[in-house]
Formats: sequence, C-alpha cells, structure tokens
Amino acid sequence: MGQRHLDDAELTIDCAAHRLEVEPAAEIARAAFEHAGELAVLEYGRPATVLGAVRLACRRTDVTEPALERLEDAFDIAPDRVVAADELLTQYLTPPADDAEIRSLRRTLIAAQEVLAAVERGRGAGPELPGSHLADAAPFLLARASSHLDSRTDREFPGLEAAALRDHIERLEADLELARLGTELYARVYDEH
Repeated sequence: MGQRHLDDAELTIDCAAHRLEVEPAAEIARAAFEHAGELAVLEYGRPATVLGAVRLACRRTDVTEPALERLEDAFDIAPDRVVAADELLTQYLTPPADDAEIRSLRRTLIAAQEVLAAVERGRGAGPELPGSHLADAAPFLLARASSHLDSRTDREFPGLEAAALRDHIERLEADLELARLGTELYARVYDEH
C-alpha cells in the first residue's frame, strides 16, 4: 500500500492519460491543471485533480470521457473527489461555446473541406452543393464556387483558389478549437506554441 500511495502522489497527466487511453487530451489536461490545479490539489489531492483535469480535457475535445467507474478501478480513488476536483477546475476556466455554435462551426469546416477537395480535383464544387447540407453550412463558399460570371458586370469571377481555401480552413479549425476549449484553455495551449 505504501508504494501505491507514492505512485498516486506523483501521478502525472501523461501517466493518467496513457492508462486511460486518452493521450490526445493530455495537452489540454495539462493546461487546465497548470491553470487551477494548485487550488484543487489542496482541496482534493493530486490524484483526484489530475483525473479531474483529464475528464475536463476529454469533454472539451473529441476524446471520449472515461467512465467514473473506470477511474475508480484504475486509480483506486473515490469518484466524487474526481468530480469535485473537475468542477473546481471548471470554475476557474472560461466555458466553451454552446453546442449549437460548435456544431455550426463544425458543419462550416466540413463544407469548406468538401469545397477544397472539389477544387483540388480540378472541378468547380458548385453543381454538387445546391440543396445539400453543405450549402446550408457555408453559403458564401457555395456562391464563390458556383459562380464564375458576375451577373452585375458580366465579368468573369476567378472562383476559388486552393491556397485561399486552405487558409480559410486553418482559420475555421482554430475557431472550432477556441469554441470547444474556451478562451483561457485555448490561450494556454496555443500561446505557448
């Protein structure tokens, strides 16, 4: 039991993420832990705080959150302490955007990726989009992709360029990440890079 206690006292985000098979959430968990973990450690202990940070990070990414029973089995810790530590960490972080905004950003990103794929294949994306869910997600891209002639001036419109679309997709990905993480976590993760 003494060895188990030493292991728990030294539990790291990376170790917990590895044991729970949620490594993609580790960087976000570290940022949450570094931001408000000290307070949670004082109140609930390091193991509960580390696991609370991992749970929080899973919820704010596309990683499936581990069940509380799994945390209890893998780390021999009371789930209510993990939940309480998670809630304390959450109090000190800006919340993510609402679900509707995140879904809207995700749909727009998918539409932009579809248009880019069509442009890279050398054909205009316009004929495939009208009436589709992609057209609803990104009507401005539909308009750009499907019109090569400006009806007001009768001048040819250049259409979409792959490089500009890639830049736009990069911005959409950053917007989606910001929406999912919240401003404080986003700043802590991406300002350090």
